[in-house]
Amino acid sequence: MALRGAFEIITRKWKLIFVMCGFATLVYIHSSEHKLLKEYRRSMQRQIELIIEKARLPSDADDQTTDKSLEKKDPSLVNETLSIRQETKNEHVPGIHAETELVLPVRRKVKEVVFPSTNNCSKKEHNLMIKNHKGPTVPTRDIYPCKKWNQPNPNDLRWPVVIKPTNGEVLNKIDLNRVNTKVRDLVEEQLEVQKERLARIKDTCQQHPELAIRQHITFVWDTKSDPPVVYCPLYKVASTTWMVYFLRLAHVNDDNPALEIYKFSGQEKKKYMPRFGGGHQRVFKEFKAPKTSLERNKVFKNSLRFIVVRHPFARLLSAYRDKIERPKPKPFTPYFKDLQKAIILKYRPEGSNNTSPTPTFSEFVDYIIDSTEHLKTAKDWEENVVCWSPFWSQCGVCSTDYQVVIKLETMDDDEQFLAHMADLKEIQNVHEWRNLKRTSVSSSVLLPKYYGSITKAQIYKLYERYKIDFDLFGYTIDDYL
Repeated sequence: MALRGAFEIITRKWKLIFVMCGFATLVYIHSSEHKLLKEYRRSMQRQIELIIEKARLPSDADDQTTDKSLEKKDPSLVNETLSIRQETKNEHVPGIHAETELVLPVRRKVKEVVFPSTNNCSKKEHNLMIKNHKGPTVPTRDIYPCKKWNQPNPNDLRWPVVIKPTNGEVLNKIDLNRVNTKVRDLVEEQLEVQKERLARIKDTCQQHPELAIRQHITFVWDTKSDPPVVYCPLYKVASTTWMVYFLRLAHVNDDNPALEIYKFSGQEKKKYMPRFGGGHQRVFKEFKAPKTSLERNKVFKNSLRFIVVRHPFARLLSAYRDKIERPKPKPFTPYFKDLQKAIILKYRPEGSNNTSPTPTFSEFVDYIIDSTEHLKTAKDWEENVVCWSPFWSQCGVCSTDYQVVIKLETMDDDEQFLAHMADLKEIQNVHEWRNLKRTSVSSSVLLPKYYGSITKAQIYKLYERYKIDFDLFGYTIDDYL
């Protein structure tokens, strides 16, 4: 018993020793951690103070030195510097203590740019301009564009009408036996090319059912041909060439005595000019739409409808060179000159070495990207864009069932196919039709120069804006990257 009692006393003493050692260890660890934490805080404070010291605003002495330096270079800069300095006074970053607050310079507010309107339908300025003008005037030259969406009549469903893509239904009804035997093989080969193009249109339109809408479109109606021919002109896509073709079909100025003073080659060149009674307006007078909606519906459904397209980027460059790069663009001169100024004001960096009075291609592309970002419907595009609306919106590609797609890159072959299928003798063999596989690839050597001046990011964003056109007609951006 005595031995057991002694053992218990020794055990309790050792337990007390162990407890005391553990407590001492905890106190030591805590003390060490506290020292490390304090040291870390001191280090961070020194770093913060260093950052603030480097980021401080200039002192009064610094300001005086700067002012003297500026005064030597340009005395006018001193007042501007004082003005900016006053603007930045007391502008602080929230959340930092007032004694050590980091003060940052305030950027000057950029003046908001107001772009010219595309739907100014007032002719007041134009009338004042031509009041004392002698000689002929161009109706659209000296005014702003008047872009309005012509809402279809909900009570008259006969016109405009929606015809979804049918893979060339009208083409299949044409008797190829009437085609000249010399070119029949070429016509049949081209027919297969057209079917591939039309199938692509059909597939793309099925992916975008929202595009099949009723809309008023400007057409050229050749109701005398068999079948009737209906054409949707697109700006900067051989529209002038095709207007001349239609004037040729109408035999305009074939017997105009005013042209007799010129040689035959000169007569052919001048007879379709506006000053001799030609031009686009003459085409629309010669090839008017049927008078009633019922007649338009009937002719349209049985017509050979065609459209002329080109690579969307090549078309955009053509529009830029004609309307934005040119100092005096026509028509709508006041609008485009004001647009040029607005683009420069918005997208040319301050202090830029570029002194060009017209926007660069890169500046124009930035404007296109920003101004079309929220344009989704045909109505959006047609009301807000003058010369570079997509093909699908301007000509209603998914609601018109075009039977022939002519591409500018292969125009010689494509136009001769149409001329023989529709029996348009006046334009057959205007260009000798030798070989279907020969293509007229765009000769514009300027494409690499202009598109090489913009970034890949700009190219991709531009592609997004016109992607539906790329998909509809099988174009890619590979060559532009």
